[in-house]
Amino acid sequence: MKLPWPGQHCLKSRLITLLLVGNGMLLLGLAAGCLCYRLLIPASPRLPGADAPLILFASLQFIFAFCGLAALLGLLSQRIDRLISDPIRRLTEKMELVSASQDYRVRVDPEVASGDELGLLFACFNNMLAEISVRDERLALHSEELKLEVAERTSELRSVNEQLEESLKSVRHAMQSAQSASRAKSDFLAQMSHEIRTPMYGVLGMTELLLGTGLTKEQVRYVETVRRSGEALLCIINNILDFSKIEAGRMELENIPFDLPQLASDAVAIFAEDAARKSLELSLELEPGLPRMFIGDPGRLRQVMVNLLGNAVKFTPRGWVRLTLSLAEEPALVRVSVEDTGIGIPTEARERIFRQFAQGDESMTRKYGGTGLGLAIARQLTELMGGALEVESAPGEGARFSFTARLQLHEESSRAERCCAALRGKRVLVVSDAPQLSEAVAEQLASWGVELESAGDAPGALCRLVAAPFDLALIDREVAGSGAMELTCAIRALPEGRSLRLLLLDENEELAGDPRLTGVEATCYPRGGVREEGLYGAVVAALGMEENERLEAGCCGATPPRLRRVLLVEDNVVNQEVGKGMLESLGCRVKVVEDGLAAVEEVQRCGYDVVFMDCQMPIMDGLEATRRIREREGAAEGRVPIVALTAHAMKGDREACLEAGADDYISKPFSREQVARAMERLLRGTAPQHGETQEAEVISRDRMSGALAMIRTLPGNRGKEVLRKVVDLYLASTPALLKTMREAESGGDAEKLKAAAHSFKSSSANLGALRLAGVCRELERLGRAGSTEGALPLLHEAEEEYRLVRDALKGGPLC
Repeated sequence: MKLPWPGQHCLKSRLITLLLVGNGMLLLGLAAGCLCYRLLIPASPRLPGADAPLILFASLQFIFAFCGLAALLGLLSQRIDRLISDPIRRLTEKMELVSASQDYRVRVDPEVASGDELGLLFACFNNMLAEISVRDERLALHSEELKLEVAERTSELRSVNEQLEESLKSVRHAMQSAQSASRAKSDFLAQMSHEIRTPMYGVLGMTELLLGTGLTKEQVRYVETVRRSGEALLCIINNILDFSKIEAGRMELENIPFDLPQLASDAVAIFAEDAARKSLELSLELEPGLPRMFIGDPGRLRQVMVNLLGNAVKFTPRGWVRLTLSLAEEPALVRVSVEDTGIGIPTEARERIFRQFAQGDESMTRKYGGTGLGLAIARQLTELMGGALEVESAPGEGARFSFTARLQLHEESSRAERCCAALRGKRVLVVSDAPQLSEAVAEQLASWGVELESAGDAPGALCRLVAAPFDLALIDREVAGSGAMELTCAIRALPEGRSLRLLLLDENEELAGDPRLTGVEATCYPRGGVREEGLYGAVVAALGMEENERLEAGCCGATPPRLRRVLLVEDNVVNQEVGKGMLESLGCRVKVVEDGLAAVEEVQRCGYDVVFMDCQMPIMDGLEATRRIREREGAAEGRVPIVALTAHAMKGDREACLEAGADDYISKPFSREQVARAMERLLRGTAPQHGETQEAEVISRDRMSGALAMIRTLPGNRGKEVLRKVVDLYLASTPALLKTMREAESGGDAEKLKAAAHSFKSSSANLGALRLAGVCRELERLGRAGSTEGALPLLHEAEEEYRLVRDALKGGPLC
């Protein structure tokens, strides 16, 4: 609202006008007084007393002026009060009213003719109140609109929240359903794994036992077909389980020390027979300077190697397959490459082959078989190990698969390096015209400290034998057109070759069936199975080394332990026969019971060297039976080793068995070799027989050290006296060593455990207590590895063995 600015009616002009009028009237009054004075009193000469009227007139004039001024001031005050104070008072009253009541409809009534500043002030005040009133009305209206909008939005949000809640309920329900489905899937896989592995255990176990009987070649071929088919089915089952674990994010990697070259050699040996059947050259190459011992997951690393090697052998009709190990990056990024001369892979199929249930060509499913899961699992495993899987290939030019794995270096030397002292300084002649085979064998022999020479043909081999003496000749099945048997007969015809030890590399058991083999006193070893442990054992056996010499060195060629008594707890009749047959083939006396309750009673009634416990049985399962056996053992000195057997292969099965008190775990189906290795881990050495032969098994008189053997030959009673003194010192010092090892185990002192176990091992081996020495060797190995984990069961076993040794030593003289 626009207000006019006041003009002549302004408050200031009114007051000035009033003052001017008042002053004018006062001056007029004074002027009129002076004029009257002049008219009434004419001018006359100044006489004495003539000033009295003037003074009187002046006084009257002063009084008049004062009264006029007072009247003027009174009038001015009245005018100011009417024009200024009263309007301001009314304005103040209105302002107080508005302030108190917050009622902006109140107005100040302006003067009717008021056009001055106060009127303008009143109008502005009224205008302000009007604006405020309008604003409040608008605010109220806007507030109502906001309330309506908020109510509407609240309703919408409530609806959205309800929908969201419904969605969350659906999501939770879907999540629960997914978790339930995942659990059901896991349970189904575990159950199916158990159900499939149980009959597979019977099939593979029986075929392995059947192969050990007298079969014709045709029967052997049939049984081998059954065995390979069973192993292929088992491989498919394992692939499906691995795929499910990876898909669910439940695949966990181990972190344990292992020998990488040995692992690769074992993987190559698996396909040696298949490669030989297709006349393929299968080889392993190691980069010079590659470390041996690493820390990682050897099982998964081997799985990827086996998958790539299996594909290479499968898709290579002729030529060669080579596995190469190298160091891609310091310190421990390992590269594993598998090359072949096979059919190759088209460019457009290189990515497809890594997809689940896919292959390079759909026709391969019919021609070559397979599930299409192997490479998908291999790639995911390599990524879990911190590496990547790559392929280079062209159709008809073969393929090269390579993957990397990030491992950790391990300081401890490998088992092969620790057990090769027996071969150091031996001279070996390698006779072969196959460069890859010669290089592989030469590299292994050289790593064992063997002095070797090579010959590529028969004349060269004969010349070297005549020129210098050798301890062993390792001869390929065919050398430059000459057969191994013909060369062997020629060597035996030489005077220098009559005492030479001979080891022939055989293929498909061609030489093993030759009747001349016994006459030339030679031994055979599979040419395609040249792996480190097996070759070492074959070389040691060919050299005619005594078993105690190999066992004392921790030699990988030592025979597996033979147990005294074994309890097999198994409810499946087929599995009972398989397990019993395997154990009996290892020289064990086997008792079979059908459930866990009977096992608990049997262990209480009789003493057993080891118990093989199935986990899933009626009446009482194996885990509960193991717990009860451990509870009843309590603080007793003896602790029977228990090996858990289960067809389950899911995550946590091994941990559950070990937590229940089992000492080891084997997943079905298992082989005779796995059983032998488990027994070797639990009970070192040869098991004693019952009755009178126990002392001879606990203390082997034939296997004492050279010094004690010399003491026994001293004349008279001198030998007995010295030997008895040695025995007394041994019995007196051993309790302190056992106490030291117990303290080291409880305190986690690996160095202290190593020193005590080493001393105990040496003294026990000198007295012929080889089984006790073997347990001490395992304790020493733990100490060297810088760990005391797993030492407690070995300590219990060492104490039990020492008790037997002590009783045997006190029972009679050793001489």
